[in-house]
Amino acid sequence: MQTLHKSAPNQITRIDAGLYIHIPFCRTKCVYCDFNCYAGQNHLIAPYVTALCRELEIYGERNWRATTLYLGGGTPSLLSAEQVIAIVDTARRALEFSPGEVTLEANPGSVDEEYFRRLLGAGVNRVSIGIQSFRDADLKRLARHHSVSEAVEAFASARDAGVSDISLDLIYGLPEQSLALWRENLDRAMDLAPEHVSLYGLVVEEGTPLARMVARGTVPPPDDDLMADMYELAHEVITAAGLVRYEVSNWALPGHEAQHNLVYWNNRPYIGAGAGAHGYLDGGRYSNEILPARYIRCLEQGQLSEVEREPISPALERAETLILGLRRDAGVSTAGFKARYGDNIAARYGPVIADMEDLDLLVWRGERLHLTERGRLLSNEVFQRLLPE
Repeated sequence: MQTLHKSAPNQITRIDAGLYIHIPFCRTKCVYCDFNCYAGQNHLIAPYVTALCRELEIYGERNWRATTLYLGGGTPSLLSAEQVIAIVDTARRALEFSPGEVTLEANPGSVDEEYFRRLLGAGVNRVSIGIQSFRDADLKRLARHHSVSEAVEAFASARDAGVSDISLDLIYGLPEQSLALWRENLDRAMDLAPEHVSLYGLVVEEGTPLARMVARGTVPPPDDDLMADMYELAHEVITAAGLVRYEVSNWALPGHEAQHNLVYWNNRPYIGAGAGAHGYLDGGRYSNEILPARYIRCLEQGQLSEVEREPISPALERAETLILGLRRDAGVSTAGFKARYGDNIAARYGPVIADMEDLDLLVWRGERLHLTERGRLLSNEVFQRLLPE
């Protein structure tokens, strides 16, 4: 179901969607990263920003309206303040984006207080800082270009500039990372008092330098049992600091949940703009041309750079709504699911849910279906069972 919005004064009916903007430029590429990002192509940033603004205008011409704005990457903070402001202003003008959550991913070493102050004045009101680890040895091993001191300085710069909604990203399961060292990371993060924390278990993605290191035996693969212990410890430490888990990998102070990410977890439409971005509009998923130069050429010709589209069947949409909803601590409401699809969760998925209740993976709490603590650790298994055959 899509949310419609009447625009004044011409009363065009617009369709609400989140807006994700991909910035594919980095100083260096981390050994674990399989995202669409490129080092050594900063000369393309200026024409890329121009192309992005044209892409947003095209979506505006197709009557979409942005409800949230998230600049991810890559390293969005490689853009100048003027370039970020141009993108935000274009979203406001072309997509009728009114004051709401605007998030910028920032890497330490690429930002300072003046940078944050200028962005805050232009409406960027949330910053996500990719710290990843509070140990310099880990950062060096991951080929991160910043130090721990620069990470702490980036956080302080954002806070001193007046940013009141800061999220930290941390990775667990790193090579040579013990439970005690992970605890030190968590304590350092909580000492900064962020409003939001996102945690990511290390994944060895095919084709990355990390995958080659693991294959050669120079780096051990992640230990699943240790990572499960790390996750449980993280929940304990972060909760004790006053943040509330609202999604499997995310904790926030009340009122600081990531509104853009809730678009994903509620399985609502979102625009993916930029090279390699993925979107979900008009009942299907799509992806854009991955190479920045080719992406720019498409938009210079006034065309979107979409290269692939996957239609989503009603059965798959229902299953994905259930799966994404289960990632949230609030679980999935039977009444809400029925209002959206005219369908009853228990009637459609009853036998599968019953089997997973017996395995202590799912639990009913009133009219809401939730993952158990064990189910969170084995969530991929749960989700696989809910997908249509």
